[in-house]
Amino acid sequence: MNTAFIAAIAGVAGALVGGVATVTAARSASRGSVGAAAKSGADAYGMSVRQTRMDSYQEFAKAARLSVSQIQDAANSVGAYSQSIGEDERRGAVPSLQDLLAQLDPMGDAAIRVRLAGPKVVAEEAYAVLEKCGNALGDLDSYVGLVQSSPFMSVDSDDLVIMTEGPLIRYREVAASVGAASNAIARFLDVARDHLDDWNGRPA
Repeated sequence: MNTAFIAAIAGVAGALVGGVATVTAARSASRGSVGAAAKSGADAYGMSVRQTRMDSYQEFAKAARLSVSQIQDAANSVGAYSQSIGEDERRGAVPSLQDLLAQLDPMGDAAIRVRLAGPKVVAEEAYAVLEKCGNALGDLDSYVGLVQSSPFMSVDSDDLVIMTEGPLIRYREVAASVGAASNAIARFLDVARDHLDDWNGRPA
């Protein structure tokens, strides 16, 4: 085989190798571009989800704190009213529970938005807050009924013996329920913080 032919074959082989290398490099670059675009899109979506969750969590916590504060204020007012029974000057007042119930509506709406934003574990804590607030409001209702049934002596007096079929709900029991609701809000915020970036139930 002459030298010229061998050189020609080598040149063709070199060209083929170079061409394959060029095509391979181009494909690799293309895959890299597509991968980078996909990652960028996923990052943008993840940031959007994160912001939506943060907004819904903060909205719910704000509404829950307001509700708990209003229940506590109402309990304080009823307590002052009860303590002043028999005195010349009546303090406090018996609030309208309908007004308090209306204040729970924004918290319920906010809980739905938490559920939609996800993840489920955070929504479950939001529902736990709703339950605790409902318990506190129910205890306040029982306390109001007890106070109204005792026009001559404070139901919070240690000297008053009260016979009742169910649990006896006075100021201290309402305060305990309010405390439980406040603790539930704190737990909600802790869980929300821990699972803010969860993706399909797994930490991102």
